[in-house]
Amino acid sequence: MHTLVFDVYGTLVDTAGVVTLLEGRLGERAGCFAKQWRSKQLEYSFRMGLMRWYQPFSQCMRYAFEHTCEEFHVSFSSEEKEALFLRNLSLPAFPDAEKAMPKFAQTDAECFAFSNGTAEDVETVLVFANLRQYLQEVVSVDTIKMYKPSRIAYMYLLERLAQHSGDGVEAGTAGGLERKQQSGSPQGTTLKMAGHRCLHYIEAGLDEAEQQPVDAFSVSSPDLNRVWLISSNPFDVIGAKVAGLHAVWVRRSASSVYDPWGIQPTITVANLIELYDALLFQNVIALK
Repeated sequence: MHTLVFDVYGTLVDTAGVVTLLEGRLGERAGCFAKQWRSKQLEYSFRMGLMRWYQPFSQCMRYAFEHTCEEFHVSFSSEEKEALFLRNLSLPAFPDAEKAMPKFAQTDAECFAFSNGTAEDVETVLVFANLRQYLQEVVSVDTIKMYKPSRIAYMYLLERLAQHSGDGVEAGTAGGLERKQQSGSPQGTTLKMAGHRCLHYIEAGLDEAEQQPVDAFSVSSPDLNRVWLISSNPFDVIGAKVAGLHAVWVRRSASSVYDPWGIQPTITVANLIELYDALLFQNVIALK
């Protein structure tokens, strides 16, 4: 049995759904504003990850909004801002997601959501988009305070998947992945990646852990071969591939450019219906 893990924002739901609210104030500039807002939000999450200074994804969104307002020389009232922020909790599903997710639910695959957003926000978004019932669980990096594409985030995903299935990964007593450190490493012989201690990873020697091959985290290759990360975001696809997972790039626009790092997606598709057909054809998934 394979596990399909879906990114949410930009993959299952359309982040451009906020454009309609912006058009009243910005007219033709609304699309550009929304695109820059989203880009800045991602940039802020990456920078916070590098600094080990975690703020929720929704806070990154608010910071990014203020920056984009300065860039576009526009201002909004407090009420207008809150309406825009709330709109990000009621984003529409992509039409292909609406069609494909019920199909995936009729296969032998286990389907999960994996997001940089908080679990509460993602649950709200997926319920509004009428997609939550097709996913077994929402996995959020908010638990570990470490954004994708950190390798730690994907290791945490594997831990959660293992906890769900009951095998594949050694779980630590504090609910985190456990890795035996080399002799002489700091903090003793066992390193537990407990979610609430993620901000202390650097002090505990996890900078070293991030550079270790995937098998150093006691994740077996057969288990990795059954996990597919599905995302429209190249950074997410590359992060999953570096962590040893299969990764699908959903290239929703012909103008989208993939990062030329020499790390290619396992599969590239234009939409989730195409992915369903491809995985069925390759016997990755099978009808129940």
